[in-house]
This record gives sequence, structure tokens and C-alpha cells, in this order.
Amino acid sequence: LGPEGSYTHQAAESRFGAMGYYIPLSSIEAVFKVLENKEAKYGVVPIENNTEGAVGATLDCLGKFDSKIVAEIFLDIHHSFATIAEELKSIKRIYSHPQGYNQCRKFLEEHMLMDVEFIPTKSTAASAKMAASEPNSASICSHIAAKLYNVPIMFEKIEDNLANRTRFLILSDFKNRPALQNKTSILARTQNRPGGLVRFLQTFEDEKVNITKIESRPVKESGFQAVFYLDFEGHIDDENVKRVLAANEGINDIKWLGSYVKAGE
Repeated sequence: LGPEGSYTHQAAESRFGAMGYYIPLSSIEAVFKVLENKEAKYGVVPIENNTEGAVGATLDCLGKFDSKIVAEIFLDIHHSFATIAEELKSIKRIYSHPQGYNQCRKFLEEHMLMDVEFIPTKSTAASAKMAASEPNSASICSHIAAKLYNVPIMFEKIEDNLANRTRFLILSDFKNRPALQNKTSILARTQNRPGGLVRFLQTFEDEKVNITKIESRPVKESGFQAVFYLDFEGHIDDENVKRVLAANEGINDIKWLGSYVKAGE
């Protein structure tokens, strides 16, 4: 996702190296489509940030497409305030991805920049490119993007949470073998009745399967019904995980999204 210099590009390079061939795409859905069309072997997309929460577009695409999660990456996210302007008071526009902008609100408030026009971009790298050509604008972007587009950095590490991290997923078309420490992701649509979700979660408790994340997401074609995204410890081929799935068969709709090595957080 995103052009050269974006955080997702940085995450991809941390896994595949500088010699990999990278295809920049403008949307998360485009990444899934390229994988579905076999135009690439791997896709890299953000799934959650510890400041802003889950990335809804990724959750929606996991339900819509058949690509599997084969790995995860955690990346420290540090934002810079880059501009070719010589002073703050001359800045009329701020470009950034909405998540990047929202992760820096304290900085913006402290420097009285909340009233400056915010123009959302598809990536923080794209915002750096825009700010490079406009004298009265600024970008909230990565250090790498500012350097790539030759935009001077006025302030570094401006994020509200200095422990700001984003989790990225690596997608492909295969199933991993079990490893020492596994994580599995699923989407589940539980029975729309009192206690439906409780009974579903109880099946994990019964088999001592530790759920590490649960996120609800609206099913857009079904009014106000929800689908639940879950991460839990274990591999899809583990016997206790198999028993959890068997206990829900014919009761709750479950889509397996992938089993992969649990990354260090």
C-alpha cells in the first residue's frame, strides 16, 4: 500500500529487503485485487495502530477476498513535520494521511496549527510529495519520505504516543506449517440472538485457546449486523483449535484468514 517512502513500504522492505520488486498501489483493496489476479506473490497492508486502532478497510477486504495472512510485522511509527516554508505562521495547508494527522494532534494544538487547513492524502509519502512543491504547505510524514522528496524537516517525532506502533500483515496464497509460537486469525459471524457471542467465546475458554484480539466490524450489506475479527494463539491444525471450530460448525459462520508465526510486539 502506498508509494515509495510510505510506512507500509518501509515494513515491506524490513521483511523482503532492498532487492525485492515492489508494486506501489493506491488503496488497500487494490493490494488484495493484485494478489487475487496473481500479479504479485505477497501483499503488505496495515491492520492496526496502537493509537488509532484497527484499519477498517483491511478488515473489510479480509472478508471479501481469499488471500491468507502468512506473517505479521510490528513497526515503530515516528512522524516528522516537514515543510519548505521558513516559519510556521506562513503555512496555509497541512497534508497527511488521516491516521498520521490524528496521531499528532497534541503537537498541532501546541503549535496552534489546528485551524490550518488539513488536506487528507492516500499516504504520508504522498503528502511529502505535495508539500515539496508548495511553499506555504507542510507534510506530516516519515523521515524517509521527507528525505526522498527533499522536504526539510522542521520537527521530528511529533506523534502523541512516543511508543506509536503499527501492525502490518503479509498476505499471500499459501498455508504455513505449524511453528513454535503461532497465531491464527479468523472472521466470525455469530448467531443473532441473546448470548450468541458469549457462547461462541465460551468455546475458546473450554479448549484453553487464548484470544489476543477481538474487533467488531459492521456487515454493510446486512443492516446493523456485525462480523468479529479475532486473533488467537495457536495454529489452525492444533487439536484444541480444531475442537473449537468443530464446536461452532453449523452454528456460527467462521472464515479462516491464516495461521502464522507470532511476531515480537
